[in-house]
Amino acid sequence: MIKKQQITGVVLAGGKASRMGFRDKAFVILDDAPLIEHVVANSAEQVGQLIISVNRNLKKFEYLKLPLISDIKQAYSGPLVGICSAMHWVLSTGVKPDSAYLACFPADVPWFPHTLVEKLKQELEDKDKQVAWSECAGQVQPLFSLWSLKTLPIVEQAIENGLFGPKPVMSAVENVLVKFEKTDRRHFLNINTKETLQIAKSFIEP
Repeated sequence: MIKKQQITGVVLAGGKASRMGFRDKAFVILDDAPLIEHVVANSAEQVGQLIISVNRNLKKFEYLKLPLISDIKQAYSGPLVGICSAMHWVLSTGVKPDSAYLACFPADVPWFPHTLVEKLKQELEDKDKQVAWSECAGQVQPLFSLWSLKTLPIVEQAIENGLFGPKPVMSAVENVLVKFEKTDRRHFLNINTKETLQIAKSFIEP
């Protein structure tokens, strides 16, 4: 059985935010707090430890008092590089790949189920797979995923081959797609445009 202490969570906060006018999405304010704070609050309780993948403006994140992981490959190459960098960091702590897992949370999606990691973990174990990833209301959410660190060589090879998002890698790993019911209209709302930010604000109780 996979224990909570075996799972490191990583908040992926390295995106360019081109559709937000190149603002740092992690610090867009929603309900009187930056998005990154919402994601940290909702993810920290689901994992053994939490880190942040960030490739610029590291000092802005220091107040969160969490380990900050820079990309091993620069130039904003995509979330798969952040996942790879986080895997390397976890292994640097001395754990073994066959007993360590990485749960991923995008920094621009503040609301998601509190049982997300538990359900991904359960499906990963039940189906004996290497990666569990999410789907809700017919929409795939590849950044909400749980990875065995045994997949690191495959992730590294994918990056070498020019793949920088997790979805194309799934065909190369043993994976299970986990379906979540839309029990909360806010869940999995990706705030990556000014329009979706306004939608998110409309969901907040006055």
